[in-house]
Amino acid sequence: MRSSKPADPAATTADPRPEGVTIVLLQDVLDAPELGIRLLHGDAAARTLPLHRACTTDMPDPTRYVSAGSLVFTGLVWRRAPEDSEAFVAHLARAGVAAVAAGEALFGEVPADVVDACARHGLPLLAVPDDVPFSSVIEFLTRRWSGARMDRLQTGLARQRRLLAAFADGHALDELLARVCREFDVPAWLFTATGTLVAGRDTIGEPVIDACCAIALTAPRLPAETADGHTVLPVGAALRDRTTAWFLVLGAGAARSEDCVDAFTELATVAALERVRREDRLRAVWDTADARGVADTAGATHPAGTPLVAVVVERAPTGTPEQRIALRAAVHDVLPSCVTGLDAAGRTVAVVAGTESAVVATLTRRLGRLAPALAGARIVAGVSSTCAGESIDGGIRSAESAAAIARGDAGPVSVRAAELDSAVGLLSAVPDRVRRAFADRTLGRVLDYDRRTRADLMTTLETFLDCDGSWRRTADRMHLHPNTVRYRIGRVEALTGRNLAHIGDRLDVFLAMRALG
Repeated sequence: MRSSKPADPAATTADPRPEGVTIVLLQDVLDAPELGIRLLHGDAAARTLPLHRACTTDMPDPTRYVSAGSLVFTGLVWRRAPEDSEAFVAHLARAGVAAVAAGEALFGEVPADVVDACARHGLPLLAVPDDVPFSSVIEFLTRRWSGARMDRLQTGLARQRRLLAAFADGHALDELLARVCREFDVPAWLFTATGTLVAGRDTIGEPVIDACCAIALTAPRLPAETADGHTVLPVGAALRDRTTAWFLVLGAGAARSEDCVDAFTELATVAALERVRREDRLRAVWDTADARGVADTAGATHPAGTPLVAVVVERAPTGTPEQRIALRAAVHDVLPSCVTGLDAAGRTVAVVAGTESAVVATLTRRLGRLAPALAGARIVAGVSSTCAGESIDGGIRSAESAAAIARGDAGPVSVRAAELDSAVGLLSAVPDRVRRAFADRTLGRVLDYDRRTRADLMTTLETFLDCDGSWRRTADRMHLHPNTVRYRIGRVEALTGRNLAHIGDRLDVFLAMRALG
């Protein structure tokens, strides 16, 4: 009589799968009467283990020949002594196989030391009768896997049709995502590449979003898993510039269910349609802002007195037109209610309701997530202090100054707030018409004199101020005689009514030149 007995001869043979789930389980092998396979070790949970593949080995160290989730068949040829069982089973357990199927042909039964080793390592053990070839079991599994794949395909197509029909009927993407989450009892979220939430109702921490964004932007292929087990799925076709991509994040462990991943992949098709729809709406918004101007559009969009913040974002080097458009789209991801435009230098200029500190924090966090995809390029941004109405143009100038300072920072992404602790910073926040009036009243006669005589007074004045009022250094830099410099500066003083030897008058002229741009 054989000493190896089934672990649970009274176990139920009812199908343990949830309705509609199309995977091959260990129970399927045990339920096949033509195979006569018995479970020697393993509890009820072992019967529900999914089997992803089958492999056969009799090597003493089978590590190279097996893979996780496999049902491993062995004829026990490797067993020369009872102590061999511990080493063989330990290798299989470390490899993460689903179960072991041991043939009874060699010893007439599965030796007790093999059963004990499987019990110690928590590895389910099956006994294959001596008259059942391994090939017959593998053929049985292959048929089941083929049927499961066909079932999944048909189920997936039906689910995708239902999702597309619901989307066409006006159901929100957030509602469809929640529906699939309930079906598989898995939390999921839809994000842009900056980590901006598009759909999803469960909470998720910023560090998890950071990790998912990094995977979405850098993984050679998707789906991919983060270190803590979240699955990242692509939305739509692969994009050359992933900084404009969307992706789905599934809760930890979801990748263990092929049906679950299939369902969310089908949802991703619907999400791709929503992404295209939003891009079309965004283009229409851009056309309006480009035709009217950022400052005027922002002023008309927000009620009088609304605190606004101006932002200037640029890529260095500037990049292709497509990359500039991608950056503009990224700014809308980060600041969804903003008004944007592209200036002559290809920079994104934005105006948004809010406070300087909040906008800086949001840009830093979310634009920072694009760093892995920049490939040596940099993103720099400047943020103005609060402005409103006619001071929006001044706020944009202030943001430009802050962006210029950010260019000198290290790192792939830098965001700077405008500095109002200097006269130049304060001047940049003044409304354009006031600044232009001040410049014209201070330097208008000098500009007019240069136009009539080509005396080059403005260039001389700019160099003189840059040299801290030094006649000699100004002359050397301009390759002029010092007396020529004295004559020209004298003409400037006569035309402006300012004495450039006095600090107050010199500051007036310096600020007027800055106001001219």
